[in-house]
Parts: sequence; structure tokens; C-alpha cells
Amino acid sequence: MLITAMSRRLDDDVDYATFRKAWLPDEVFPDDPRTQVISAFNIEDPRELMTIAIIRDAAPADIPVWLEKLAPVEARRFDRIKDMVGAPTLNTVYQVVAEDDLSKPLSA
Repeated sequence: MLITAMSRRLDDDVDYATFRKAWLPDEVFPDDPRTQVISAFNIEDPRELMTIAIIRDAAPADIPVWLEKLAPVEARRFDRIKDMVGAPTLNTVYQVVAEDDLSKPLSA
């Protein structure tokens, strides 16, 4: 499993509803590996937005293939939001090494 994470700040004159409308993709692909995307605000800084995509069925070697396929959609999304947010302070892909339920006993 992979996780992509991006953190950025909404500009002062932009509300989340306006940003979200521009951020939503204008085209979807049934095989898009980002099957779950979570967006959240920093509780200490409500202008800071974190977006995390859960990618369950892809390996790091698959990244170039789906990046190329999604590139036109992502370019259009970027063009719509570029004047609403600052540059990302985090924009990366992580490979999951553990997934734990901390409400249950764990072992190493």
C-alpha cells in the first residue's frame, strides 16, 4: 500500500468550498489507484490543508505509469487551484510498512 501526502495553505481570501470545487477532478478513471482521498485542516491553523490519498493496489514501480495517465487531469486541476493556495510544503509518496489498530494489543 502507498500513501500520497500533500500539505498546503489556502490563500487568505479563499474558502474551502471554493477551493474544493476547483480541486475536484473533471475526469475520472475507473483504474485510478487513489481509491480513498482524505482532506483535513490543521486544528491549530485552519488555512493549512492536508490531503492524503490511500493507494491500496499499486507498487512504487507503478507510479510512473499512473502519473503519466493522470497528468492531463492533474494539470487542469493545478491550473484551477494555483491562485488559491501556496506551494506545497509537503508533496510525496510513502510506502506503508505497518497498519495498526491502537485500540487493540499489538506485538512487535
